[in-house]
Amino acid sequence: MTQENNADAREILVELDHAKKSFGDTEVLKDLSLSVGRGEVLAIIGPSGGGKSTLLRCCTLLETLDAGTLRYGDIEVAHNDADGRAVYADKATLASARRRFGLVFQNFNLFPHYTVMKNLIDAPISVSKMPRAEAEERARRLLARMNLQDKEDMVPCELSGGQQQRVAIARALMQNPDVLFFDEPTSALDPELTKGVLRVIRDLAEEHMTMVIVTHEMKFARDVADHVIFMDGGVIVEEGTAEDVFDRPQHERTRSFLKGSE
Repeated sequence: MTQENNADAREILVELDHAKKSFGDTEVLKDLSLSVGRGEVLAIIGPSGGGKSTLLRCCTLLETLDAGTLRYGDIEVAHNDADGRAVYADKATLASARRRFGLVFQNFNLFPHYTVMKNLIDAPISVSKMPRAEAEERARRLLARMNLQDKEDMVPCELSGGQQQRVAIARALMQNPDVLFFDEPTSALDPELTKGVLRVIRDLAEEHMTMVIVTHEMKFARDVADHVIFMDGGVIVEEGTAEDVFDRPQHERTRSFLKGSE
């Protein structure tokens, strides 16, 4: 199959075009575009303050764009009006878009007073009206996959940080999303606990789970990602395959960042 035919066959799950976002006078995203195809793993790397987390928060509807378009497959989340300002879809459309993705935060964001099981099943039952028996069965399968099958009655404070993050990944998978977003999933963990979380994400990549991962783990990004974006100053400085970006960076800013991360 030719490269052109490959591109034609690519099913786009997330598409962001000409995204702009400012906080006050600070322009954080500057006319930024990206797309993620089914089964792809996109790693976003770059220095702190470069716009990575804001990009992720705009993609997951935690922040709104000032300008640009955002689509989840056939769902248009935002488009530009005649004045070039982003206009968002109605609540029902946004709710449909939210069911297309799961989000794993760097600090777990589990409900501290809920058991592990309730953390997993609460939203599927109350928001998506999943039958309780189905939700509990799916939760148990996911907990077993995370090697947490004996933790369902515990509360988060009884778990290690790595276990809490694996619960958070299981929760994000509960409604079978098209794409998973990770915002620095290991930044709150010590090196030993990091290994278990990265192993879970590697396993998901091997199963062709579509993922967008903001990470400071360079070796992990190189090993797991199909495509890598290096961001700095609110723009995409460089992008390409993991091999291209890490082994043959074209921009001096990329080379300097990667050398400082060794």
